Amino acid sequence: MKVLVVGGSGYIGGSFAEYVSKNAKIQSEFSVDVVDSRGGWLQKDFAGFDSVIFAAGIAHRRQSSQNAHLYFEVNRDLAIAIAEKAKIAKVSQFVYLSSMSVYGKKQGEISAHTKPNPRHNDYYGTSKYQAEDALKNLEAEGFVVAIIRPPMVYGPNCRGKYRQLVKIAKFLPIVPCNKNKRSVIYIDNLSRFLCTVVQNRAGGIFCPQDEEYACTSKMVQEIRRQNGKKTVIIGMGWLVNLCMAIFPPMETAFGSLYYAAQPPFADNM
Repeated sequence: MKVLVVGGSGYIGGSFAEYVSKNAKIQSEFSVDVVDSRGGWLQKDFAGFDSVIFAAGIAHRRQSSQNAHLYFEVNRDLAIAIAEKAKIAKVSQFVYLSSMSVYGKKQGEISAHTKPNPRHNDYYGTSKYQAEDALKNLEAEGFVVAIIRPPMVYGPNCRGKYRQLVKIAKFLPIVPCNKNKRSVIYIDNLSRFLCTVVQNRAGGIFCPQDEEYACTSKMVQEIRRQNGKKTVIIGMGWLVNLCMAIFPPMETAFGSLYYAAQPPFADNM
């Protein structure tokens, strides 16, 4: 199978290509090509590819009305343009890396009954959801769209929220024992999941996650352990709840946000 990754310089796209290259069994079944999203895709001939994975995107930067247009130009408009080119070239599958952010939730459970509702000032989540809507409309016989909504991705050299957590962990010797629950996915697990989606020519909406939920306190402790640092865990979960009410960014780190348990290919999310 021939797979084209658009946005190979990004963390997920680059990690997927590397994962395939290091796995002999998968490499015997896949031929992965990578192209940049800044213009290289325009010169690339999509003919002959079985699947196009759109892993480009604007994320992990402070959002403002001044840079809002970038989110929509890349996360939405560029994805649509590349999907249209793939469809014309008779590519049978388009895979779009979306986000858990489309649900607009900061805390709580996301189940099959939870409807996407991006926050009005979240240009990242809104642009992703608008792209999803447009891409679904492109589906036709012989052209399926798979939308992937991963939770927080973690792994070596990871960017975004996990990198922020690593920075905080290095300077946080005392951590409150707050038993929160967060959906996360290790980068190799996400890459493996993408391989499965491509191999099955699957279409629909998927919300992959690791088998076990993560607890922020335990994640901080593990990050510090890997850096040769000890951690003191104190039973002050009530203080965390108070801080989350006063200081919203604490909600992102120590609140609970998770996908309900589901089969690997739950096409009803």
